[in-house]
Amino acid sequence: METLLAPADALRARLYRLLAPWAGPLFADRERRVAWLGVVYVALAFLVTLTAPLWSLALGPLLLGVPHLVSDVRYLVVRPGLHRRRLLAGLCAVPLLAIGLGAGPAFGLLAMLVAILGARGSWLRKGPMLVGWAVLSGVALGFGAGFQLAFAHLHNVIAVALWWWAWRARHGRAWAVPLLAFLGTVALLLGAAEPVLTALGAWTAPGTGSSFTEHAQVLAPGSGPVLALRLVLAFAFLQSVHYGVWLRLVPEDDRTRAAPRPWRASWRALETDFGVVPLVLFTTLALGIAAWGAVDLAQARMGYLRLAGFHGYLELAVGALWLIEGRRV
Repeated sequence: METLLAPADALRARLYRLLAPWAGPLFADRERRVAWLGVVYVALAFLVTLTAPLWSLALGPLLLGVPHLVSDVRYLVVRPGLHRRRLLAGLCAVPLLAIGLGAGPAFGLLAMLVAILGARGSWLRKGPMLVGWAVLSGVALGFGAGFQLAFAHLHNVIAVALWWWAWRARHGRAWAVPLLAFLGTVALLLGAAEPVLTALGAWTAPGTGSSFTEHAQVLAPGSGPVLALRLVLAFAFLQSVHYGVWLRLVPEDDRTRAAPRPWRASWRALETDFGVVPLVLFTTLALGIAAWGAVDLAQARMGYLRLAGFHGYLELAVGALWLIEGRRV
């Protein structure tokens, strides 16, 4: 793998030398680089949502889904060392695995309960979190489909919140990222995308095997046609932001080295965190889903979404743990 990545590193080094007179401060200053990267990713997510939302919904999960799940596990569990707390990790894993096998949302929330009870913190902190878990579980039991729908939309925001809280000491300049994500969502809900979609003829996307009507039936059932359309667009936008957070911003903030890391060094770090065999499995899974998408895009997307159902509950569980313990590691 390092041999394959060597040409990419050589090209990258030449590009950096070419851009150094203008972008040198971004290479050296992590805070500035993360802030700019975040703004660029949010702006690109908004632009893609304005011009090709159906393609974003179809291809985003297939191309970025598995890498973002790997990043999710890496930075929530492996890097903080939570997998070494074996009883806690094992008990949390049971409901998370069950979600992947089709269990209901109330079962997935048991991972949050395990994290709260197993956290190293005072009951003054655990108490409010237990109340929150009880409320969420009550809603999940009473309104299963409604809870899943709301959670599908809100879990994209959880990623931004976790990133901001966990690395908040480094975010002196990155406040624009959540602000722009919020403003972009408001703009989409107020109808900013519709004139652009009409002008570009982007209401359809032949080859994706899906339409706005089908996405609205899943993401906004029972809503009026205008509100349903806008909720689908907001979901597409925040999903793209979600991917950018896990695949770029969190890795930038987490590593010890302030400057950008070569591709080969990134691969060695991945190998250190996971080992070769899991990386081979992850790569095989990502390529398999992409190949499935080449055959049947719509079914491949649904298959990935079933696989990925666990990660929102993992984010909730780890977020509760961090809030109680007052730290990320």
